[in-house]
This record gives sequence, C-alpha cells and structure tokens, in this order.
Amino acid sequence: MRRIVVVQTAFLGDVVLTTPLLAELRRAHPEARISVVATPVGAEALEGQPFLDDVERFDKRGRGRGPLAMVALAGRLQGADAAVAAQRSARTGLLVRLSGAPHRIGFRGAPGAFAYTEAVPWRAEGHAVSRYLDLARPLGGSPEGADPRPRLEVLAGAGERIAERLRECGVPEGARLLAVAPGSVWGTKRWLPSGFAAVLRGSAERGLAAVLVGSGEERPLCREIAEAAGVGAAVLAGRMTIPDLAAVLGASEALVSNDSGSGHVASAVGTPVVTVFGPTVPAFGYAPFGDGNRVVERPGLPCRPCDRHGPDRCPLGHFRCMREIGAEEVLSALDEALEARAASGGQGTTGRDGLPAR
Repeated sequence: MRRIVVVQTAFLGDVVLTTPLLAELRRAHPEARISVVATPVGAEALEGQPFLDDVERFDKRGRGRGPLAMVALAGRLQGADAAVAAQRSARTGLLVRLSGAPHRIGFRGAPGAFAYTEAVPWRAEGHAVSRYLDLARPLGGSPEGADPRPRLEVLAGAGERIAERLRECGVPEGARLLAVAPGSVWGTKRWLPSGFAAVLRGSAERGLAAVLVGSGEERPLCREIAEAAGVGAAVLAGRMTIPDLAAVLGASEALVSNDSGSGHVASAVGTPVVTVFGPTVPAFGYAPFGDGNRVVERPGLPCRPCDRHGPDRCPLGHFRCMREIGAEEVLSALDEALEARAASGGQGTTGRDGLPAR
C-alpha cells in the first residue's frame, strides 16, 4: 500500500475514537502515506499526531458544501490504494467512490455502502473503538491484537499556551486542576448549570482549581456557571484550539463533562473522566474509553434512551434524566476517579473493553 485514506467527518469524539484504527493501519503499513479527511475541528485534533502523514480539511457545513467542493476534494485523494469510510453517511460513500481507490472499505448496511468493494459488519454491541478497528482487517490489520486506547499526543506549543492562559486567569502555578466541560452540541445532553456550579464549589473544597473548557459558543454558559459557583474558576472556553484543549486536559487531575467530545479528548491523553449521561446511554458505545472513568446517570427511566444523539428539547417535557442527577452523585464519582488515578500511580487506567465503571 502506497497511500491509505480514512474519511471521518463526524464529530470530534468520533475522530478521537478513530485514532486506534489509524495507529493499527500505521502498524500494518509502516511505509504507507496515511491521510485523513476530517472537519476543521477534527483536523485540529489530529494535528501533529505520529500515526498519520496529513489531514485533508473538509468543511462540509461551510466552504466545502456543494458538488464542486466534493469533486475538488476527491481529486486530491486520487492515487490512493485504499479508502476507508469510518463514517457511515452517503456523502462519505460518494467521496470514497470518487477517490478512485481500488480498495474501498466501510460498514455493511451504511447509507454509503453502494461505494464499497468490501463491507465489514457493524456491531452494535461493545465500544465504538472496536467497531472502527474492524475496518483495519481488510487491509491486513489485526483488530484483536491492536491497542484499543484512543491517543492524542499533547503538542509542546499547546502546553506553553495553556500555561500562559492559566497564569492570566490567576491560577497558581502547580495547582491541581479539575477540567469541567458543561457544553454540548445537543441541548438535552447538557446537565444543569446549577449542578456544574455545585461541582465547582465541591472541587474547591477538595483543593482543586476548576477550569471551564468548551467552544466559543459555550463561553457564556461557562461564565454563567463560574459566576454562580463563586470560587474563582478559570474560564478558558472559546480561548483554545483542540490541541490546547488536549493540553489542559492532560494537565488536569480529571474532567467532569456531559456526553461530549471533550471526554474523548481527555481519555486520549490519559485523564480520567466523569461523564453525566442523560438522553443517551453508555451502551451505545460512545462513553469515554477506559476503566478509570466513571458514569453518572439516572437508570430505570422508561424514556431513556430517547435518541441516538439527544434532541434539543426533552420530548416529554420533564427532563428527568438530567434534573434528577444531583451534584453529590457527580462529586462522589469524581472522588472515585481520583482515587483510581492515585492507585494507578497518577496515570489514567484503561481496560481493553473500554467500558466505564459505574
């Protein structure tokens, strides 16, 4: 294989969960040029990573929209020996078909399956990293023997930028950090701001300096939570790239977040995660990978799960899946995660099944 192209234009978390596949393809084909097609956010996450050679940015909701942009991108993929559709969309299928690669691999039953020369089964059970690793088999990879841990290397420049921003926010050098990510693209995936504010107060009592992270759109939410907590939490939301996010998460003792991409970035840099699940469930396979992580959820509700992603509003209007989760439960899970981290020598612990502890 001279060149392998992997198309993964889904959300940030999906990109991070695809990194074991990329690493296994690199192991199986050490001399190949490995390229990834990703959204601008996904491309940021993969910047400088050792298991690939280059990233093609595909702004599918912006400048990359429309057939002309698709054809132009496909032209840049010409000459690939294999194209792997990690996302199951029809657009991804069309792109791998237009690439002209003789070997085109994707998931059986996907909307883009018309384009594949070989389809692998989509296994609903287990963690998403296992599903993505299955795509390596037709190209000589070994999903069973591969390292399933998502991984992102923290870039040196990002670490320096984060250190400077923390100083600007008044965070003492050497402080034990707790990262908090209260946002999500999906409305019902967001736990209550009052809950996050209570977690910030509890973290201060535990000697942790809270740092709120997120996108520019989430900065007002983070500021609201920080002000409500009243413990001087630093707000870095909207002031960082994805490599910066990886750096601050890598420097943190733990992350408390919703079911969102930040949790996957944290697990990829070895930081334990406490995830609050509402409309979605870990059984979908998208909880942060690793047995050092913790999940907080309200089991037993007949309406859960209500959606694969989480609708913008609760379909039944009561939002019990989030309203009935108290800050004390999240803080208890945080204590467990910190204890597990300490027991492992200060490193995040990861099991092969990737299932979070309950």
